[in-house]
Amino acid sequence: MNEFYEAVANFLEELCFDSEERDYAIQPEGLEIAECEQREMDERKDKFQEKLSDMDAKFLEEYLDVLESTNIQREQRAYYQGIMDGIQLLGGMGLIKNNENVKKMIEKFQH
Repeated sequence: MNEFYEAVANFLEELCFDSEERDYAIQPEGLEIAECEQREMDERKDKFQEKLSDMDAKFLEEYLDVLESTNIQREQRAYYQGIMDGIQLLGGMGLIKNNENVKKMIEKFQH
C-alpha cells in the first residue's frame, strides 16, 4: 500500500509542474485579463530595460527572477494546501482511512 501513496504523491506533483499544458477545470475571474496585462508589461519592460545601463539591467533581471521564483513557490504552496485540504476533508468524512501511509503522504506535502 505504501507504493500506492507514493505513486499518488508523485502523480500530484507532476500535475503541479505540468501546468502549462494542462486544461484547467478552474478559471479564476480576471486571470485572462491579468495574463494579457502581463504580456503587455513584459513588452514595455523589455523596451525599458534596453535603455538601462548594463548594471541596472542586470539588477532588474535578477530582481524579476527572484520575484518569479517566489511566486512559483507560493503557487506550489497553495496547490499543495488544496491537496491537503481535500485529503483532510475526505478523512474527516470517513472516506479514507487515517493510517500511517496517509500521514506520510501528508508529511511529504508539508515539507
